[in-house]
Amino acid sequence: MAYVIMHFSLLVAVSFGVARAQQYAIHAQPNTFNSSFTLSASHRQLYNLSTLLSKNVEVALNYERSNWALGSIDDDGFYDAPSVTNSTPAGTLLRVEEVTDTSYYTIAPNLAMSRILYVTETLNGSMVPASAYVLWPWHAKSFSDSSLNVSGVPVVAWAHGTSGVYGECAPSHIRNLWYQFSAPYILALQGYAVVAPDYAGLGVNQTLEGDDVIHQYMAGPAHANDLFYAVEAARKAFSDLSKQFVVMGHSQGGLAAWSAAERQARKPVEGYLGAIAASPTTDIMQIFQAAPAAQIALAWRIGQGLSTIFPDFQLSEWLTGEGVRRVELMKELGGCNSVETQLFPPVKADLSRNQYFQRFSEVTSAGRKPISGPMLVMQGEDDPVVDAGVTASTVNDTCSAYSDSQIQYASFGGATHVPVLNAGQQLWLKFIEERFMGIDVGKGCSTTTFSPLRPLDAYQKDLEHYLQLAMEWYTVA
Repeated sequence: MAYVIMHFSLLVAVSFGVARAQQYAIHAQPNTFNSSFTLSASHRQLYNLSTLLSKNVEVALNYERSNWALGSIDDDGFYDAPSVTNSTPAGTLLRVEEVTDTSYYTIAPNLAMSRILYVTETLNGSMVPASAYVLWPWHAKSFSDSSLNVSGVPVVAWAHGTSGVYGECAPSHIRNLWYQFSAPYILALQGYAVVAPDYAGLGVNQTLEGDDVIHQYMAGPAHANDLFYAVEAARKAFSDLSKQFVVMGHSQGGLAAWSAAERQARKPVEGYLGAIAASPTTDIMQIFQAAPAAQIALAWRIGQGLSTIFPDFQLSEWLTGEGVRRVELMKELGGCNSVETQLFPPVKADLSRNQYFQRFSEVTSAGRKPISGPMLVMQGEDDPVVDAGVTASTVNDTCSAYSDSQIQYASFGGATHVPVLNAGQQLWLKFIEERFMGIDVGKGCSTTTFSPLRPLDAYQKDLEHYLQLAMEWYTVA
């Protein structure tokens, strides 16, 4: 029967294609179909860009802009936040877009989307507006046998990995929501409502009064706030969301998830069931020491927001003059990860000895502190971004210092950074389900190493594709 249905669908597609082919000429669709930005001569001169580098920046930027869902955030009124003051409670719901037009996105079929604006709290205690999306399943996962009396659509708070540090880098503004089938699509397809903050400074990057909302990159406690307050605001917007929720994140979002578990130990929130931290950037100091090249990728991102934490900090203390100018260009262009691969701002020296970096690491890193609830930590042994040894050390130190920690550490041999989510998909889906089922987890930590069934070199190692909006009817692959 399945073959008959598939065969019939193919016949319909072919018949439809034949009919259209007789009426319309088809056209090639490039990956920069929606943008044609070029740098001016003054840009090239001011920022000392060679002809080749200028061209590369243009290609990367136009690729990014072609993957914006609804144009620039400056032209999308949704991100124009109402006034927020420091007396506005965090978790306040500011705006609800109940039905987001998903025809501009590349989400999986039979998923729906909403967007919200809410109030969150930065690392230094300021209240700022922020954005988030809610990804809805077709049918809610049921937990009728749960001891927790779960009702409504079960919630997973999703914390994304690095997408950039400027407003245009918000996942809610990107066609594939940044992590697509690596996590959020899978979660929604499994029946969970995915509440996903963009993080403060991404999406909403300016207050009503015209003040910048700057992203405090890698500030774990601030990202944890974004998660908890996004869930609180989403519940106010949509009464059919469950009161129970699990937190999950990867990379920068892994830091957010681990920080959420630490926050829960200090400031409990009703309904929190546990956390999943995949490839977590827990200890920035150790990551820098283990992989000095990481300083190039991380230093400028941290530095561009550091003055909101340490007002006397100057970016020129970390970056060369050329590096500072390149950050200025990145901000002007609203460039995100693709553009950054062309404009790595040069750093001055080993930042691990810098007082500002040391202070930042002390107040933002996760690990070696009490956590609340069960936590699954997943790490790829071949991760080129987050050193596996750093993650293992952070887990071991936390478990040694706090013997009642409930940490399940899962190591995946041969897995790299984002693909650890694919390798461990069965594990994290089971972990989430068991939390909603109310299955008890005993005190103490455990470590499990997973290896592939087939020889490692037989597997696809990294993500070698991207999703693109189909603008031509024949693009059906």
